Amino acid sequence: MKVDGGICRADGRAWAGRSGGGPAEPNPGLVGAWTCRSARSSPGGHCPAGARLHRSRKDGFILVGVLVVVMLASMVAISLMFQMRVEEESTSAGLGGHHAWAAAMAGVRKAMRSLSTNELETIDWRDNPDYFRAQPVFDDGSEQWRFTVFTGSGDLDAPIRHGLSAEAGKLNVNVATEEALNALPAVEPILSQALLDFIDEDNLPNPEGAEQAYYDTLARPYQIHNGPLKTLDELLLVRGFTKAILYGEDANQNFRLDANEDDGEARFPPDNANGALNAGLRPYLTVVSYEPNLTAGGEARAVIDDASSALPTNGLPDLTVEFIEALRRNKAPVGHPAALLEETRTLKDEEGKEREYSSGVGVEELPAALDLMSDTNAPTLFGKIHVGAASAAVLQTIPGIDESLAEAIVSARAGLTEEQLQTPAWLFSEGVVDAELFRKIAPRLTARGYQYSFRVLGYGARSGQFRLLEVIVDTAGGDPRVIYLRDLTRLGLPFEVDSEAELSAGDAVGGAF
Repeated sequence: MKVDGGICRADGRAWAGRSGGGPAEPNPGLVGAWTCRSARSSPGGHCPAGARLHRSRKDGFILVGVLVVVMLASMVAISLMFQMRVEEESTSAGLGGHHAWAAAMAGVRKAMRSLSTNELETIDWRDNPDYFRAQPVFDDGSEQWRFTVFTGSGDLDAPIRHGLSAEAGKLNVNVATEEALNALPAVEPILSQALLDFIDEDNLPNPEGAEQAYYDTLARPYQIHNGPLKTLDELLLVRGFTKAILYGEDANQNFRLDANEDDGEARFPPDNANGALNAGLRPYLTVVSYEPNLTAGGEARAVIDDASSALPTNGLPDLTVEFIEALRRNKAPVGHPAALLEETRTLKDEEGKEREYSSGVGVEELPAALDLMSDTNAPTLFGKIHVGAASAAVLQTIPGIDESLAEAIVSARAGLTEEQLQTPAWLFSEGVVDAELFRKIAPRLTARGYQYSFRVLGYGARSGQFRLLEVIVDTAGGDPRVIYLRDLTRLGLPFEVDSEAELSAGDAVGGAF
């Protein structure tokens, strides 16, 4: 049988054939190359007449199968390698995040330590870069973890200071009057009255306010507090208060004027492109300013108008004690200790005869009078404004203090000693205000702070991983304790970290989280 390309045998092996038939020799190179399509072969091993030849598919299937297996195995291997890489990076990032958190918490602990009784008089908690900036915490061999404690300064040229802010230097919205609120920048009665309605206990709206009935008409109604706010962000629940009012142009709350905060409407947030940062109301407000009604020595203060309240035996001149006893005997209330300043009154003596009494409180006696006495027996005093820490804008919320006087107060306190700043008496002793004005404004003032706020950045100097926390610490109960902690990492890195400069500073890093 003549076949093009070979003669088939029954065993499926190919033989090389000659044209025209004849003997054939096995051709090993053609094994499996051709086979009869017929199920039977002719005697002698030749394909029967009419049988068609075709190439064997068996080896082809095997080859394809091998290629498929190799391809799948490769895909599996690549997938496993990718997954391992992702898990490695995730583990590294997660571990780095934990380390950054721990570094930030180390900063919280150091800030609290600066406020402890033993350290408060020796450490400057207001602005102390040596104590709060780029402090080393731990070096794990591949990364150096640090923290920086900071707060806003209100100065565009130096927007942050490395220290804490006294919450008493702000206006406490939970006890503020409408007059005080309206004295703040951009606050109108429609806002102040809405806030007062939101936190008061009644359901009677102010003329421009809003009680529960208004909030019930919203697309998504909610219950108003009818009580004090716990955080400043809750102001956003009050009708009329927006993020633009609360945060101003400082969308990322980093106290700095970023490029997108000074380009008009080009990028978020909207701003006036005037080269100055409008930080909104947030720098002026608080919800956590209060102090114990105690003397500097921790004793209960005497209440001037309460005859049952024992007057201190030390610290007050005999003339002052005699004056207060006469006031009590004549049932002539005086109120705040500041009212004793250079005060004289005609009162009846023990025999019922009228005579002139002098308070005996002048420049030298005023600090003791303010420290040792009070106008109330309430154990806690809320919302007094720290005259040594408040900004000019906050000082102007006090009736009797205008812009020029507020600026004069801020300027005068800069040159005073810590001892002078212990009470608000320096306002009179330094000639910033006269006796009459001092008696008017002193009941709203304090010279103490017990709650402190700050930001702390925990970060890796090489990797750039970080955690940013906002913290408020309370010392009114003695030992400092955290009363507010919020993770602000989502807002981004608040400032550039000069890792090279910090790493070359040569400071020792050790210890553990």
